[in-house]
Amino acid sequence: MIEPWAYHRAEELADLLNNVPQVLWTASPDGKIEFISDQWVRDYGGDNADLLEHGWKDFVHPEDLAPTVARWQAAVEKKRPFVAEYRLRHACGQYGWILVSANPALDADGSVFRWYGTCVNIHDRVVAEESLAEKERLYRSVLEASADCIKIVSAEGRIEFMNAPGLRLLEFEDFADVEGRLWWDLPPEPMASAARDAVSDAVRGKTARFSGLCPTATGTEKWWDVLVTPIRDTDGQVRRVLSISRDSTVEREKSEQLRWASEHDALTSLPNRRAFQARLQAAVLRSMRLETKVGLLLVDLDHFKHVNDTLGHAAGDAMLTEFAKRLRRAIPAEHCVARVGGDEFAIVLEGIRSPEDLLAVGENVALALNGPVKLYGRAVSGGASTGGALFPDDADNANDLFKVADTALYALKAEGRGGTKLFHSHMREEAQRVASQLSLARVGVNERSVVPFYQPKIALSTDAVVGFEALMRWDHPRRGLQPPESIEEAFKDYELAAKIGALMQIKVFSDMRKWVELGIPFGRISINAAPAEFLRDDYAERLLERLASKGIAASLLELEVTEHVLMANGSKYVGRALVELKSAGVNIALDDFGTGYSSLSHLRDFPVDVVKIDKSFVHQMGQDGEIGAIVSAVVNLAKSLNIASVAEGIETEEQKELLRLAGCDIGQGYLLGKAMGAEVVVARLAAKAAA
Repeated sequence: MIEPWAYHRAEELADLLNNVPQVLWTASPDGKIEFISDQWVRDYGGDNADLLEHGWKDFVHPEDLAPTVARWQAAVEKKRPFVAEYRLRHACGQYGWILVSANPALDADGSVFRWYGTCVNIHDRVVAEESLAEKERLYRSVLEASADCIKIVSAEGRIEFMNAPGLRLLEFEDFADVEGRLWWDLPPEPMASAARDAVSDAVRGKTARFSGLCPTATGTEKWWDVLVTPIRDTDGQVRRVLSISRDSTVEREKSEQLRWASEHDALTSLPNRRAFQARLQAAVLRSMRLETKVGLLLVDLDHFKHVNDTLGHAAGDAMLTEFAKRLRRAIPAEHCVARVGGDEFAIVLEGIRSPEDLLAVGENVALALNGPVKLYGRAVSGGASTGGALFPDDADNANDLFKVADTALYALKAEGRGGTKLFHSHMREEAQRVASQLSLARVGVNERSVVPFYQPKIALSTDAVVGFEALMRWDHPRRGLQPPESIEEAFKDYELAAKIGALMQIKVFSDMRKWVELGIPFGRISINAAPAEFLRDDYAERLLERLASKGIAASLLELEVTEHVLMANGSKYVGRALVELKSAGVNIALDDFGTGYSSLSHLRDFPVDVVKIDKSFVHQMGQDGEIGAIVSAVVNLAKSLNIASVAEGIETEEQKELLRLAGCDIGQGYLLGKAMGAEVVVARLAAKAAA
């Protein structure tokens, strides 16, 4: 018989077990659950009877069941404690992590007579641990996927961590090779000092950045861009430092290549104009500080365009390359030799003491360049023209120094190519005159200002008007009508010469159109062409297009070119244009005949219809018998070639009569008629017709 107090004690014990804030359970020796506290219901819901009836395995997550059962069976068989973490199904159907532990109770002979265990809800802890582990995996994957060398360094500068890519970049086999070492023991100076300073800044809470050269463990030289930032603990203290080092070797090499390419000429490998300007500016600033002189030589290759035109651009490039080599050999390495234009080089000479020193360098340059150059098996003569100037003797700054050296070069080429010419103050006045005329032409010459005047051409045998020469005048807003000599430099510039020539043609062709419509016989109208107008190979096409737009017959037009045009650059273009115009019906006149050097060859090589005897011969033929003989010879030569002759500048009856007796066909000059406006031409021709 069981005493009543025993029941009371059992109830108290059950009440105690059911109020423990953990699930308590017992199991038979073979593992069958015999008791489970009410905390099970409070924690997981449902009914204790379900667990006692069906067993605990039905409540385990399918993925955790096999390993958990295996571990429980092993514990039962070996009579050892059981500990397992797995997911358990709640009454609501969701799973949560629990920690289950049990110890076997053994009797005197060592057999298990009961298992005593607990279940503890560890879901929040496991979820937190998994989240932390996931973050750690994420961070590590980022570190390992990075292309940079990432280090964690102690406040003392010792390496505590380096990612695998960083080890590979620095060519270390294992982290043990660097662990615990001072970071600044790895690179040489000055990068070592930069690393020390960066760590010091980061420990004080600042972000630091620097670049430097640090070889790898095997000696490979690499450039690095390094960012160093503080790592703060939960208390806000900086006890570690994060370093991110990026291998910038390739980028730096590309940057250096781009910088080199931006400052050098691709063909000759010499510094280009941009680099030259920087070098010249720096040299002048040093000269100011040290009170020394700077010399500048501008070298222009002679007849380079002829090489391009006759042998092709490849030959021209080869010639430039050879001249660049010669210049580098002729000029000491401490001075700058640059290519500043198509066929123009510049030499900056620091420490020059006098103009004589600069002239001597120019002469050395001439000697270096004057030798022949072999191009495609042919020996082509070299040669150059050099203009020079000194700072501070000739200019106050780098820009002006270049200008005056260029002025000297321009003056030399105007006198004849070859040699070296240094700047002189009188050249500045000439340069200012040229600049003034060009500026005046650019601003003042326009469609309204260009006014053609017409000088009559008279048949010396009959005194009949056979045509007119169109002479340009331009209307200055304050000075009135101006002769072309006031802007003569404009006719040496292609853009201005082409513009003025086009305006003149349009005005003249418009006047001719009116005269045709009025039925006035005006003969043939002559227009002049400047050498620069032929520098682009389309002169004939443009002229004929304008002529056609006005409906004027080409036979009513005569083009006058000087011998200088036939000898100037682009003579090939001139020849083609004259042939094109001649075939269209335009007359071709050779102006200022006899003042050049190759008159007879011009009559042979170009389609000339008329030779114009220069007024300098006409004015002297009455006083100088030899001049008179020359004029007669020219007239006879023209007749033998079936070419008409025109004498310019006839101012006296004596001159007119001598020319008539010599057989000259046509004359013009003040005696026969001054240049007149288009309206006066109409009146004069109308009066002639009425008479």
